[in-house]
Amino acid sequence: MSKVVLIGTSHSIQRDHSRVDFSDLINKTIIKHSVKAIAEEIDVNDSVVSGISNNLGIEYKIIEPNEQERIALGIDSLNQIEFGIIMDFEDSESPEAIAECKVRKQSTFRDREQEWLRRIGKMKGSLILVVCGANHVSAFAKLLKKNNIGVVIENAHWELSSSTNDHTR
Repeated sequence: MSKVVLIGTSHSIQRDHSRVDFSDLINKTIIKHSVKAIAEEIDVNDSVVSGISNNLGIEYKIIEPNEQERIALGIDSLNQIEFGIIMDFEDSESPEAIAECKVRKQSTFRDREQEWLRRIGKMKGSLILVVCGANHVSAFAKLLKKNNIGVVIENAHWELSSSTNDHTR
């Protein structure tokens, strides 16, 4: 793979098949960038993006590790992090507990993103569209660049509007 196009959004939008505006964004992005493969951070097999990929005959891969894969990779779930904070701080509301929870979650996000990179590296397409949670776009773009992969952020946080924020990196 030589280039990745990123779209950040919310997982509820990724699952909502009634969102024609989101489908339009994905289809237009595929055409605009001549996308050869699609990777998605999602935990369901029937997302909007997977349906589009299937209809177009484009390679598709879920890059988010499932629960068993996370355990094998040593990546804590968000629930495990929150439970660990309660055990370590005996509360979850103190400023220290809140700050530590944020640090641990960010660390987990980076571990997951590293796994996404490994998984998209096995895909055949030279230009891959990655759809992920908006909170991952900036950090994942940095990771891709660090690994000498070209990045285009088509939309960092797509929600209700079908307009795009093009930022070629």
